[in-house]
Order: sequence, then structure tokens, then C-alpha cells
Amino acid sequence: MPAAPRRRLPPEQRERQVLDAAVRVFSRGGFHDASMDAVADEAGVSKPMVYTHGGGSKEELFARCIRREGDRLLASVSGVDSGDGAADPEARLYGGLRAFFATVTSHRDGWLVLYRQARTGTFADEVQQARRRIVTRVAELLADEAVAPEAALPVASTLVGAAEGLAEWWFDGGADTGVDPDGLAAHLMSVVWPGLSALRSGQVWTPGN
Repeated sequence: MPAAPRRRLPPEQRERQVLDAAVRVFSRGGFHDASMDAVADEAGVSKPMVYTHGGGSKEELFARCIRREGDRLLASVSGVDSGDGAADPEARLYGGLRAFFATVTSHRDGWLVLYRQARTGTFADEVQQARRRIVTRVAELLADEAVAPEAALPVASTLVGAAEGLAEWWFDGGADTGVDPDGLAAHLMSVVWPGLSALRSGQVWTPGN
């Protein structure tokens, strides 16, 4: 019995299919151990189709995966800039952290590619660019309302680093404790919001105080 013909998909849908498969493959073994054959098998398409919709090389396919997962995190944080709580810096920060953790915990393969498989080596610059975009966006959300504009970037970098560390803890076994995105966001808020409130009041910690 002849095989059923492969269904034709719009280019953007086929590209998403290839990237989804590539993220899963890269998350399991990193860039060097992955192959385009494995991506093709994972996606259920031909190897030439992977090259066509993945950028023409394994290097470009991996870079596209990094950019997409970085953009996904950026979009999750940016989404809190609208809604009823937009004018409340505390509610907006909590919303941003919760969105970040919800994205991380629901897209585990993307996190593994972005923060474990690509943080060193050839693709480290791609990861750093993605991270800088997230830090810059968080700084925009914080400026004027949560902290003074001149403190926004260092505070945003601190917050993003803390969120990344907490996400790594979750991946390393914290998930087994049953902590969900709400719990992760609440934990980090408990740590950082009192300090941010002090900064908003002009209080800066100094040794001996």
C-alpha cells in the first residue's frame, strides 16, 4: 500500500515544525551531538526540508532556535506592560516574574537549549544578545515606577540573574517539590520587593547599617 502523501503546509508553519523538532533534539544532546537527520526524523520531514526551513546549515538552525526561545521569554515579560495592573509596579513585577516562570516551566526544551546547551562556545554571543534584550525590557518596565531610571539597568540585570538562578534550581529538582510558576514568582518577590521598596524611598544599603 503506497504511503500517504505528505500534507503541504504554509512555509511559516513548516518552519515552526522544524524549529520545534530542532529544539527537542538540541536539548537532548547539544549542538555537537545533534544531527540534521535526527531533526528530520523528529519533525517527520525529509532532511532537505530541514535545510530549506532551518536556515541552510546546522549552525544557522541552532542559532534560530536560540533566537526564537529568547524571543519567547522576551514576549512573556513584555506582555505584562498592559492590563489593569500596568500602573502598579509591584503587581507588574509579580506579573512579569510569573510570566517568565510560566514560559520557562512550560517550554523546558527551550530553556535547556538557551541556558545550558548554548551558554558557552560558538553560540554564547547569541545567548548574551537574547539576555540583553530581556534585561533591557525589564529595565524599561522598572524605570520611574519601581526604581529611579539610573538604577533600572543594574536592578534589571540583578532580577534577571536571580530569576535564571531560581529557574535552574527548579530544573535541578525544585520541580519535584511541587512549586509552580506562582510559587516561584512569589518566592522571588519576597526576596527582592522589600529591597526595591527601600530603593524607591532613597534608602541604599551600606556596611554597618
